[in-house]
Amino acid sequence: MKKESPRRWLGIAYTAPAKPSKARVYIWRKLKELGAEYYHGMAMIPQTPKTLEGVKKLTERMRELGAEVSLLELRFLDPRDEEKVVAQFKRQAANDFRELFLDFARLYEELGPPLDAGEERQRALRRRYGKVKSRDFFNVEGELDFSGGISQLMEDIHLSAGDLYRQFLALFSDKG
Repeated sequence: MKKESPRRWLGIAYTAPAKPSKARVYIWRKLKELGAEYYHGMAMIPQTPKTLEGVKKLTERMRELGAEVSLLELRFLDPRDEEKVVAQFKRQAANDFRELFLDFARLYEELGPPLDAGEERQRALRRRYGKVKSRDFFNVEGELDFSGGISQLMEDIHLSAGDLYRQFLALFSDKG
């Protein structure tokens, strides 16, 4: 038998009331904001002190909305199963970073360099970056190559992907 994973996960199994539908939508959105992914019908998220606190608060709110909720601590017995879930989290984080990067590139194209970090749209992008980064449980950001999929945008901006990525990093490195 393979060795049990030391990583702990939170599982959120729930049944939301059929009506009003806004309760189901609220629950789904809040779980996604926390970074949960659905795997075999259960919302899952890596367990950290921050995620545990957030999930506990959300489960209380879910009960107030009439949902039946069970909060579980899980460990995978088969590493292959855990690898599938980790891959799902990594894909979502990569997609979130790519969407943010493309939005940044469009803003850069519109405004040109250098970007003034004091403008409202840059502040909104910074907030989004913070949210995306908080859901990057497996450090996907460090593994990404932002040059893929935006070559036409690079031509339109007349910058290399590397130059644009340096601007992206500069905007987000100063969290002021």
